[in-house]
Amino acid sequence: MQELYQQIISILYGVWRKRHFALIVSWVVCIAGWMYVAQIPNKYQSSAKIHVDAETMLKPLMKGLAVSNNVYDQVRMMRQTLISRPNIEKVIRMTDLDMTVTSEEATEKLVDSLSEDINISIQGAANLFQISYENSNPTVAKKVVQSLLNIFIEDKLATGRKDLSSALRFIEEQIREYEEQMEIAEQRTAEFKQKNMSFLSSQGRSYFDQMQQAQEAVASVKNQINEYRNKQKQMKGYLENIPPYLASGSGTGPSIGGGGPASSSNLAGRISILEQRLDDLYARGYKDQHPDVKIITTQIEDLRGKMEAEQAELAKALEEGDTEKLQSTAGVRPNPVYDQLNMNIIELEGEIASLQARLTQKEEEVKRLASYAQRVPEVEAELARLNRDYGIIKRNYNELLEKRESARISQDLETKSDRVQFRVIEPPQEAREPSSPNRLLYVIGVLFVGLGAGVGVAFLMSQMHSTFSTEQRLRDVLSMPVLGSISAIPSPQELRGRKRKLILFSIMLAGLFVSCISVYAMMNYFHMPTA
Repeated sequence: MQELYQQIISILYGVWRKRHFALIVSWVVCIAGWMYVAQIPNKYQSSAKIHVDAETMLKPLMKGLAVSNNVYDQVRMMRQTLISRPNIEKVIRMTDLDMTVTSEEATEKLVDSLSEDINISIQGAANLFQISYENSNPTVAKKVVQSLLNIFIEDKLATGRKDLSSALRFIEEQIREYEEQMEIAEQRTAEFKQKNMSFLSSQGRSYFDQMQQAQEAVASVKNQINEYRNKQKQMKGYLENIPPYLASGSGTGPSIGGGGPASSSNLAGRISILEQRLDDLYARGYKDQHPDVKIITTQIEDLRGKMEAEQAELAKALEEGDTEKLQSTAGVRPNPVYDQLNMNIIELEGEIASLQARLTQKEEEVKRLASYAQRVPEVEAELARLNRDYGIIKRNYNELLEKRESARISQDLETKSDRVQFRVIEPPQEAREPSSPNRLLYVIGVLFVGLGAGVGVAFLMSQMHSTFSTEQRLRDVLSMPVLGSISAIPSPQELRGRKRKLILFSIMLAGLFVSCISVYAMMNYFHMPTA
């Protein structure tokens, strides 16, 4: 922020040093500008306001029944045609402006000038129009507006009734043509339906909808079959790891699905008794070499060998599924989990067979529809085209019937009632005061432009012959240390000279503002209209 402040101070100091050049340039620009503004001639505006009244008592009663032959639209169109070349030439003759031109080129310029200067606008409400024109002669301005006003009112919108009659005849011809087209279209559609009855859509569904539905049904059945087959495969995998039979008893040896068989249990009981007897002998102090101990030990080993052989044979029969051997073995029963899985697999096979039959049926349906693939779309497209053409013809026919009735009512309304009334609210008058230019604005604008030009020239000159106004700026530019600064002490003669120059500058600057006011007063005096 401090750097910006120093920069602004430096710029203002440079402009102040060149203030005399700024003042000279301001005077030169202001004098040239005021001379140009003084040469601009006064222009006087004349205008007239017209009220177009189309709100009759019949309008709300005929709303929706009669064609709206919009009067305001016609007036807007007249606003465009009013400044056409034939009307402008007519205005020139009515105002005797043709006497002021002597060549074709001058006539062309006069026509172009009138076309650009005439203004026709809507004032506020839609039924209030203003015609205005500016000219250096107030009398000519009034005559031009009066001539345009006469042309505007004389028209009376007479072309509207003629247009309604022509439109009614055209609508009658179109209705007859559309009646013939509707009969031909109805006959063509009926013959087409009879010829292609087997290919047309049923129950509001098109061929593509039926084909899509059949294909979706085939895909759905296939998905169900795959799902059931996956379940069946998974169940068969479980079945391989489940034994069909279980041992119902219990024992100390290995068993599958429960305890060992009854024979193994007897051998285990005998082994247990012998082991108790062996423990009693050891308790009495018998050694392993004693004959009774050896006999009992031999018997225990023989019984254990028999039990292991029986359990191995039973396990082998369970693994191989040998039903006869298992039935001959006591304590074996069927595995309920194994049986339940077998029942589920059988049920899935039945479901898969049923779905296969349904899949065959759906695939036949898809094949049947596919055989119509080329013909059915052509038939449906042709029928849709016929229905579309008939619908368009019928809609246009109904619209024409409504327009015919509206046109008839509108024609009676135009011929039997006075719909439009013109009233001149404000007739054209000769202007006593100029409407342009705004000399006060121009004079003040020239003053500020001159001051701005002077300041701009002073700024450019200060930049071309720049000095260092502060020590900080000297440090920033040279990037060298500044040891100090020496202040200038002017003499009394220099102080008096500076004071005289400042007074002279102030007088000249104040004279510029006083001259602005004087120039405006003189312009008003010399451009004052004569009585």
